[in-house]
Amino acid sequence: MRCREANHPDKPTANQKVLSTEHMIQVTNFIKQYKGFAAVRNLSFTVEPGQILALLGPNGAGKTTTLRTLCGIIPPSSGSLLVAGHDVVEAAIEAKKNLGYIPDDPRLFDTMTVWEHLAFTAAAYKLPDFDKDAEALLASFELTHKRNTLVHDLSRGMRQKVAIACAFLHDPKVLLFDEPLTGLDP
Repeated sequence: MRCREANHPDKPTANQKVLSTEHMIQVTNFIKQYKGFAAVRNLSFTVEPGQILALLGPNGAGKTTTLRTLCGIIPPSSGSLLVAGHDVVEAAIEAKKNLGYIPDDPRLFDTMTVWEHLAFTAAAYKLPDFDKDAEALLASFELTHKRNTLVHDLSRGMRQKVAIACAFLHDPKVLLFDEPLTGLDP
């Protein structure tokens, strides 16, 4: 990971939209404010292909806010956030096509089965032939035997694995995990 300080000379200003295909994530001068309170102030970093980045800090430091903004769930107050070269505000659909997100507490549909979640995700990403990939994900996450189980009947850890399988299904370039080990066994 390369972090850049706010006064780095080659860093673009907040008004510049640098589309870089070499970075999987590029955050420049990101600020998020809520009613005058700055949850995130002038955050800048890049993540290259193959790199793993961890956001560490105390509760309330802005980690989840940063991830949710990268996903396009909440808008930035200012700054530039790019996913696979696509601005999360100006090219939201393209950014989201390249992104998989697993929140710390995934909100799944209680009355849908594990397989129905994968089918729903495939439909959302317009994946025509998802069955083979979905079956492989079920096997990888040891969910094959839970294929026809309603999500409501799964443990928290199993629900987390369903969310992860759904995030992997469209083969995103970037995966974001918020509190990735919550509820999962080693």
